[in-house]
Amino acid sequence: MPRIIFKCRYLKNAPKAHLANLVEYVATREGVEKIDDSFRTLPATKNQQQLISEILKMLPDTADLFEYEDYLKNPTSENASEFISIALENNLDLIGKKKNFVDYIANRPRVEKFGSHGLFTDEGVPVVLSKVADEVSNHSGNVWTNIVSLRREDAERLGYDCAKPWQDLIRAQRNIIAENMKIAPENLRWYAAFHNESHHPHIHLIAYSINPKEAYVTKQGIENMRGSLAREIFRQDLMQIYEKQTERHNSLNRQSREAMQDIIAQIRSGICENKNIEELIARLAEKLKYTSGKKQYGYLKAPFKALVNQIVDELAKDVRVAELYSSWYEMRYEVLSTYADKLPPSLPLS
Repeated sequence: MPRIIFKCRYLKNAPKAHLANLVEYVATREGVEKIDDSFRTLPATKNQQQLISEILKMLPDTADLFEYEDYLKNPTSENASEFISIALENNLDLIGKKKNFVDYIANRPRVEKFGSHGLFTDEGVPVVLSKVADEVSNHSGNVWTNIVSLRREDAERLGYDCAKPWQDLIRAQRNIIAENMKIAPENLRWYAAFHNESHHPHIHLIAYSINPKEAYVTKQGIENMRGSLAREIFRQDLMQIYEKQTERHNSLNRQSREAMQDIIAQIRSGICENKNIEELIARLAEKLKYTSGKKQYGYLKAPFKALVNQIVDELAKDVRVAELYSSWYEMRYEVLSTYADKLPPSLPLS
């Protein structure tokens, strides 16, 4: 299933000494440099394996990266090198000066450049690298350094293997980003660069508020941004899933009504197999005799709604209903898996 990786963290003025030491240490270790093609398919070296272990210990969230997933599936020297390189790159924001970080993402190898550098921002706003670097490094508030990554096959299939679609995407999403970062839209400043990595093309997105007292990102805000980006990037894929989900939802409603009609017919004939649902329906019918107003779920008082919920959950035990509900959830999970790290447990039918 297609999936998006979205990392969100922010820069602080205080240096992170232990991470700085880590990067200084691994910078001279085997595996950081791109290896010769003749060694690409050989097993990862002991030095690479040790280095990966150290990176995971110091930077545990790197285990979520596509590159680490590829390495686990196929622990070759090439995949080890890809993971080591991207793991360090994704954490440069924690160890260097902000000005140096801006310069790095704008000029590093494989960045697609607009003129002399690779940074882009809102339409019509000129990007002078030296000015942006000074602006970011002198900002007194927090600066967020987000990374959005795709698999190579998805990027090529969906057209996100060059900078222009990413530029259009972030420009279209800027107000959603501002909202979830608790930044007034007019105060948001952002700069991004596209890095055309061989395995997982990605962008670095620097964002902050010109009001240093503004900006706060919650876990839900991160999920909202990741979900919004994924729904736009995978729009065509998701449309097909939504259509199937709607079909299964309609089938579920139809089957539930038919199952309930069967149960009511059994009750009337005096041979209902589900005694629990028979008792619940009888209790609800008796209570509704003395209830004024519309006999619709939305208008019922809480105790009556609870009783209806119990009936629905009993109905969900019907094999026909259970199978359709399960198939509907398959489609729901397929959508969520494009951007969610962990899938939520399925809810009861009620």
